[in-house]
Amino acid sequence: MLVEGLVVLAMLLLTVVFLVVFKPLWVMNHLALGRHCQRIKDLSYADDDRHTLDFYVPTAYSEDKPLVVFIHGGGWDEGHKDDYKFAGLAFSEMGYLTAIPNYRLYPQVQFPHFIEDVAVAIASLPAQLTELGLKFNRPLSVILVGHSAGAHSAAMLVSKAEYLLQAQAQVEVKGFVGLAGPYDLPLDDELVVGKFDGVALRDVSEQQIDSGHVHNGHDANPINLATANMPKALLIHGGKDITVGPYHSERFQRRLKHLNVPCQHLVYAGTNHRHLVGALSFFGRFLNPVYKDIERFLKSL
Repeated sequence: MLVEGLVVLAMLLLTVVFLVVFKPLWVMNHLALGRHCQRIKDLSYADDDRHTLDFYVPTAYSEDKPLVVFIHGGGWDEGHKDDYKFAGLAFSEMGYLTAIPNYRLYPQVQFPHFIEDVAVAIASLPAQLTELGLKFNRPLSVILVGHSAGAHSAAMLVSKAEYLLQAQAQVEVKGFVGLAGPYDLPLDDELVVGKFDGVALRDVSEQQIDSGHVHNGHDANPINLATANMPKALLIHGGKDITVGPYHSERFQRRLKHLNVPCQHLVYAGTNHRHLVGALSFFGRFLNPVYKDIERFLKSL
């Protein structure tokens, strides 16, 4: 009986490990632990069906802490806030009130509408919090966190202030965390073609090339738009990422260093694109230290 029980236990553990490795989003969301927070779903911030957001409210949180905005990835043509419940739970576990917005996707829209949608969602946060009776300091302080395409959107928001200004967002961006973001965006990449048609090309100075190794001169490239006024940044990439190459974070870090923007750059040698964000989940934290590294960064702001 003991041997049979051990065999069953071993099989269950192997099944969990298999799911974590090959179906991380399913595991992270279906086995997520949510006792430490309340999820408030499907709050509208504009008129489209995709213009909704969720709040994750820790059981006990300090209104003095910034609010975390997590922007999901998906190559600008897929992804949904419901797929990232594990991320909302992770940041609320750290003690941060967290918002995860949906935004419109290609082919419904093209650049820059995905980014403008997120800016409008951020602009709606003070009114949303007031309506829910949740306390916060004014102006509202936020930290932008994004994965993949979401990291690109977050980087665009902190590198080009006009997005939040045009949305009339009354917020102060305290920090930026980019997970596997395409910051030197190649418009001819098969995952990008069509989504950024009509983007304005720009001349890239020799100084920019020397300081950031810029190769793609256009207005959808955070490296080109980066300024010395950007908030403190944390850039994390997986060394085995074949979806968005680690060179993106390396080049962006060099550009921010040249601008004297405080920036920490971490590469996890054995981590791929999916497992980088999947390790935010309680059940995926054996994959890499992204949870602890982000928590440490947030505490430094």
